[in-house]
Amino acid sequence: MAGYRLSGTFVWHTSNRQCLLERVAGIVAAPSSGKAGVTMNRIHIAKRVARTSASLILGLYYSAACSSSRGVEGGHGAVGGGSGYPDGGAVGGMSGYKPGVSDSGTGVGGDSGNSSTTPTADANCGVETSSTTKRPTDVLLVLDRSGSMSESIDSDCCCTSSCRTITGLQLCTDTLNCTQRWPALTTAITATMSASTSIDWGLKLYSSPSQSNTCGVTQSAEVAIASGSSSALQKAITDVSPAGNTPTASAISAATAYLQTVTDPNTKVILLATDGQPNCKAGARSTSDSDVAGTTTALAAALTAGYKTYVIGIGPSVGNLDNFAQAGGTEHYYPATSAQDLADALAAISKAVSSCTFEMSQNPPDEENVAVYLDGALLPKDSTNGWSFGANPQTVVLNGTTCEQISSGAATKVQVLFGCPGQTPPQIL
Repeated sequence: MAGYRLSGTFVWHTSNRQCLLERVAGIVAAPSSGKAGVTMNRIHIAKRVARTSASLILGLYYSAACSSSRGVEGGHGAVGGGSGYPDGGAVGGMSGYKPGVSDSGTGVGGDSGNSSTTPTADANCGVETSSTTKRPTDVLLVLDRSGSMSESIDSDCCCTSSCRTITGLQLCTDTLNCTQRWPALTTAITATMSASTSIDWGLKLYSSPSQSNTCGVTQSAEVAIASGSSSALQKAITDVSPAGNTPTASAISAATAYLQTVTDPNTKVILLATDGQPNCKAGARSTSDSDVAGTTTALAAALTAGYKTYVIGIGPSVGNLDNFAQAGGTEHYYPATSAQDLADALAAISKAVSSCTFEMSQNPPDEENVAVYLDGALLPKDSTNGWSFGANPQTVVLNGTTCEQISSGAATKVQVLFGCPGQTPPQIL
């Protein structure tokens, strides 16, 4: 049996028993005909009834002050069936609790027992459907802005004389229809940010524009991850030009360190876009010495820290970057030898990283008594292909095939039901 609840705490005042004794005595020991024996018998009966009733009410944690003219919580709610006092608080028999259902008229304190009742710690908490808000994904763009990013996207040649000055390469045969890598990348990023409303973007450039050293990489992000960062990010990538070397390992390590300072509960990933093999190997005699091993180690460390890395290879001579993608936990890289390839790669990655984390309107009253539905179908609590709690009990994460249904648009509606402690939520909506 459940009891009345007052300000979150069950209470029983010693004065209540005396109050009840006086009430029942007053009802049973009504004015007599003047015969002393009859009066004494009525008083005796009243005391016995009062003792029995007081025990029953104590078991129900019934609380009411003698001076009050109402029942508990306003005196207009019955627990179960039974007759009530004239002032409202009924003490009749109780029927079993049913989530969201009132068994006899109004519920505790007059609550109608509908399914929107806010959960509380007692068995009359009801079942509540919690509203959910899809959390964004934090994506840190790690962009290679080395001198070779001024070259043509489909050939190792220059579209402009300034590129030729930087790289020493010959001009392309058709410079009129030549697409440079860096402008193609920045244009595709701008379009992707406009289309991806569920992503919070940030930016890490390498080498860092603030560094005179062509291998220099700062530990901070050029644009911090934040909602509404698109304008600042667009300005940052259009304000710089390709220059310097390709210190990819240092850039990934700096990206990992930065993400560890971002304290929001969102899923965080790295998107690496590069046009060639990394160099600037620590301790090497030449800055042009390859640093594939160092980059692979840095990507594996990022994954261990909880950050997957998606890789786009820009241009015809990037080699096989699948080893980078695999070290970053994403299996395959996205090759891009045209502006359309870049747009398609960014769109595919944006879809792949789309958040499967949903934030509830409040913490569940019982973390072991939560039901999650996807388009009305009950999901198992399963970290592989079901749901699990996220960074805290107020977030749920859809995993595996369940997440894929959200990402693909095959499913759209996520609902979370809270049950009372010890009460199972409904199995269907």
